[in-house]
Amino acid sequence: MKNQHIYIADIKKILPESYCSTEIADKFYPTEKYGQKTNQFVKRLSKSFKINKRSCVLNLDEYPDRVLKDENDHPLNWGINIIDKLTTLINKDDIGFFSLSYNISFHEDTLPNLATQMALSAGLNNLDAVEEIPYYGCAAALYSIENAVAYCKKYDRPALVFTFDQCFEKCLQLDEEDADFKKLLIANLIFTDGGVGLLIIPERMKNNFNHSLIKIKDTQTKYKMGTLIQMKNQRFLMSSHLKNIMPKLVSNILLKPFLEQHNLTINDIEEWSIHQGGSAVIKQFCKNEILGLSPTQIEQSLQKFHQYGNTSSASCLLVLESFFKEKSDNKEGIQGILLGFGAGYYLGVLLYEWT
Repeated sequence: MKNQHIYIADIKKILPESYCSTEIADKFYPTEKYGQKTNQFVKRLSKSFKINKRSCVLNLDEYPDRVLKDENDHPLNWGINIIDKLTTLINKDDIGFFSLSYNISFHEDTLPNLATQMALSAGLNNLDAVEEIPYYGCAAALYSIENAVAYCKKYDRPALVFTFDQCFEKCLQLDEEDADFKKLLIANLIFTDGGVGLLIIPERMKNNFNHSLIKIKDTQTKYKMGTLIQMKNQRFLMSSHLKNIMPKLVSNILLKPFLEQHNLTINDIEEWSIHQGGSAVIKQFCKNEILGLSPTQIEQSLQKFHQYGNTSSASCLLVLESFFKEKSDNKEGIQGILLGFGAGYYLGVLLYEWT
């Protein structure tokens, strides 16, 4: 079974209510607390990122109390919702493996772990294994997918992957006297909440689906120790050098060797689903010394950043989901790359081809 092909048969996303930058500035940085100057600065800075709306699970009217606006946005309910949507064309008892990955969650009941609670509540009663991968940064989804693919190959059974983050509020109660105030503020203005689930199937089940499928040709994960992205005293800190260092690191130790290993050039890859760490980060991959992608190749990743912001572990999958939803009769043979990278540094890449 080890040499059989593995496919992504379905992708589903889940997003809470979204808000424009003006609403967010007035709720989290009100004039009465921060003053008009700071409130207006936040609004200008937020608009400069060109994120249309940001999804948030919190009840903005209750802030600074951290209260979910809708109980359906509790992570456990997100998981149940995603599992139900991914199993409309497949029997839940056929699923053998469930992998959950995330970094920040409003779930507090930790035993048994959240992945097990999701599986039990959603009726996944015939699993061989459940895994939970927390705190692997924005590449977490690639680690879940890699393990799901390995399971499918070994046991010839389908798997589910769900990755989410509820990271809108990373450190919104800021002190203007803090030396890192602006750095923290920038982080707070690009992150958002959301999740994506995948149904991954072995080759024998391919004919159960009458739409185009994504054949997973290979996955690879890498680790390089570094602290440009870190939590310190419950504060999320990103170095100002991040956009100049991380894309180069990802390209040199992961992407370029991976493409060479498969005898591919960047022009062989039409679809690029790049982690939306920010528009400046994505655009770095167009530089010849980094990777040399064309504006067309990064277009979808940029569009999804402007549409959703940075959903951390789910971000690159939101781009992939947009490719999956495209209506086209000419997808066959098109190759794509899914790329995640973040704190740690954990890095991951997936090569696929439409069939």
